[in-house]
Amino acid sequence: MKKLIFVLSLILVIAMSSLALAESGVVIRLDMEEVEFNDDFGFPFIDENFRTQVPFTVTMKKFGAEVDWDDANRTAIAKKGDIEVRVPIGENFILRNGEKIETDAVALLIDSRTYLPIRPVMEAFGAEVEWDEELSTVVLTTEPVDAKGILLDAYDKSSDWESFEMAMTMNMSIPQANESGNDEIMGMQIIMDMATISEPFKAKASMEMFFDLGAMKIPLNRMNMYYTIEESGMTTYIEMPGEDGETQWFKQTQENEMFEMLMEDKEANTQLNEESIKDVRFLGKYIDGKGRVLLRIENTTSFDAYEEILGGYMEMLSSSDKEEDKMAADMLANMDDMTFIVYIDEETGEIVKYNMDMSSMMKSMFSSMEEIIPAEELEMLSGLKMIIEMEVSNVNGVEDFEIPEEVLNADELQDFSDLEGLNVLPGL
Repeated sequence: MKKLIFVLSLILVIAMSSLALAESGVVIRLDMEEVEFNDDFGFPFIDENFRTQVPFTVTMKKFGAEVDWDDANRTAIAKKGDIEVRVPIGENFILRNGEKIETDAVALLIDSRTYLPIRPVMEAFGAEVEWDEELSTVVLTTEPVDAKGILLDAYDKSSDWESFEMAMTMNMSIPQANESGNDEIMGMQIIMDMATISEPFKAKASMEMFFDLGAMKIPLNRMNMYYTIEESGMTTYIEMPGEDGETQWFKQTQENEMFEMLMEDKEANTQLNEESIKDVRFLGKYIDGKGRVLLRIENTTSFDAYEEILGGYMEMLSSSDKEEDKMAADMLANMDDMTFIVYIDEETGEIVKYNMDMSSMMKSMFSSMEEIIPAEELEMLSGLKMIIEMEVSNVNGVEDFEIPEEVLNADELQDFSDLEGLNVLPGL
């Protein structure tokens, strides 16, 4: 148990899963609608070359094309507007208005049904095709979407927010062998609610943690926090419960003038957003429970752009004589690209939700730390899953609040030894 607590707590310091698809497990989305399949039409599937094959007739009719079959040449035909695409069975090419286009997948004839390789055919009609691995969905977009432009505009809008609230849920799990040698999933869930005021920047948050031990969920103490950003840097205030049931406030300041610059300098913030974006993909439109049309956008961010901001902090950690500080510095130095999902309200152009699968990035960071983390802990971390969901609400509607004097006058937290005697993880 202590090893598990160590590993999960370590993850908190720095706060291609393979997908087996059944024959009917692939979803085809055309703009905002799913293409419906049944036993008569057939169902999409992944072929031996890992290409998505879909029933020709129902898919192309949903797209609005006329379909035909050239029996003599064993060729499926789709026509829309002034474009005709001919798809010969078993050939590594298609014909667009007579022009041959080479493909890396072939059309198939199975049980008298024609299946087409979806990407080259739809792209021949000018549509955009993306694969959403998380949702096992082929996303077909008939009109081009400037996903990067939409995302940058949303980032700019968020930098103008005077206030907002955010609800975050983080789920972490690690498989661990029990006494019988079988894997049990051990996990931790963190639920945080935060309210933020932008000018001057301050935030207050409450956080609850739970250990999930399969059949048993153990609640930990609720923690309260405040954050401020000023010329001196970013200060974090955190309330810790003591063994006697009383609480005590601590504070820690990360001295870095870049924090304040990015809060006040919109141009610098925009530049950082542009430099950090490595790849953007549009993954379709969805209607949420509030009736909003949300644009699902996948963003791959490079950590390199943030190194300048964290540079001074990382140097401070690296030069520390504390083992945990050096460990955190090594983790930050080994951070890889991060891919996450952003949901943007189509009507307002504003961000409403983030989904982040941090598993690969976290495992990449830990895998290069063999000299610091014991082999047993590294083996446990190889099965790490870490999913974060954040939802934004009450934009520009947060009531102003004052940080209490007892919090502002809290003792400075120098290192983890200052936490001695505090019941951070009660009962464990």
